[in-house]
Amino acid sequence: MNILIIEDEEMLRAVLREILEINGHTVAAAANGSEGLRAASSHPDLILCDVNMPGLDGYQVLEALQKTPDLRDIPFVFLTALSDRASQRHGMELGASDFVTKPFTEKEITTLIATISRRQQPLRERVELLLSARRHEVGADWAHELMTPLNGVLGGLSLIEAEADTIAPEALRELLGIVRAGAERQLSLSTKLVRYFELERAKSDPPAQRSTCEVAGHIENSATVAAQQSGRALDLHLRCESATLPLPAFHLTAAMAELAANAFYFSKLGLPVTLTGTRCEDRYLIELTDRGVGMTPAQCADTIPFTQFERGRHNQQGLGLGLSIARSVAEIYGGRLLLRPGYDGIGLIATLDLPCA
Repeated sequence: MNILIIEDEEMLRAVLREILEINGHTVAAAANGSEGLRAASSHPDLILCDVNMPGLDGYQVLEALQKTPDLRDIPFVFLTALSDRASQRHGMELGASDFVTKPFTEKEITTLIATISRRQQPLRERVELLLSARRHEVGADWAHELMTPLNGVLGGLSLIEAEADTIAPEALRELLGIVRAGAERQLSLSTKLVRYFELERAKSDPPAQRSTCEVAGHIENSATVAAQQSGRALDLHLRCESATLPLPAFHLTAAMAELAANAFYFSKLGLPVTLTGTRCEDRYLIELTDRGVGMTPAQCADTIPFTQFERGRHNQQGLGLGLSIARSVAEIYGGRLLLRPGYDGIGLIATLDLPCA
C-alpha cells in the first residue's frame, strides 16, 4: 500500500516509517497538518495522522479531506495518546476509519493495515473469503449446499458486527441484501429437505384420509410460478384437461414445482417448456417436456436422492431432491414418475402418471 504518515514527532515518524517499509509498504511522511494535506493530493491508499499537532490538528486535516471529493474516501486512521471514548467518537463522526493509541506495537500497526485492506475489497469478495474458511468443514456435496447459504448469512453478519461503527449506509444495505438472499435460499433448501423426509415417512405410513383436488388449475399455477421465477414466462406452453385427483393440492403442487424448476434450470432461455395434462380413462398423465441438457436412459432409470448428475459440468445448485420428491408424491398416491430422453434425443420428458378420483 501507499501510506501517508502525518506526525509532528520526528522520532515517532521515523519509527513508524521503518515499520511500514519493512512490511513492504511505500511511505510518504509529513511533519504537520498543512504538509499532510498537500501530500494527500497524491492519493495514498491510507493516511495515518496524529491528532494533536501545531497548526492544523488531526481533526482539521480530516475535515479538510472530507470537503475534497476525490480525497474523502481515503481511509484515515488517527494516531493518538487519547484513549477516552469521547475523542474516538468525535473522530468517527468526522469520518475516521479507525484509531491507534500511542504507544503502539508493530503487530497493532500491521493488523490495522490488514483490516483496512480487507475493508477496501468488494463486499461480496470479503464475504466469500469468510465462507471459504468454513467450507473444509463440510464434506458431501449436498451437505455443502445446505450449509453455503447459512455461511453467507453468518459472513455478512460478521462483517456488520466488525465494522458497525464505520460502515457506510450503502455498504450496510448491500451486506443486508447478502444476508437476506442467504436466508431466503436457506429457507428454500430447508423446506425442501423437510418435505423430502415427510414424504419418505408417508410411504410407510400413508395418510388415512385422502384429499382430492382439481388438477388443471394447480399444475398450471405451479408451472407458471416456476417460469416467472426463472425469467422464462414466455417459454412456457400449457394445455391441461380438467380432472379430479385423489391427493392433496399441496403435494401435487410440490411435485409440479420441482419438475418445472428442473425443466427451466436445465434448458436455455428461449427454448420451449411444454406442459400437458391429459385424462386417459381412469388415469391422468402430466407431461413436462424441455429442450435442455437432458439425461441418459441410465440416469433416467436411477435417480438417487442427494445426487446430482454431472454436477461439475452443469454447475448445479441444490440438494438433488427434486426428482425424488416428485417420485415420492406419485408413489404415495398410487402413481409413478417416468423419465425419458426427449423425442429426438434432446431434453427430457417427465411424466407423472396418477390415478383419477
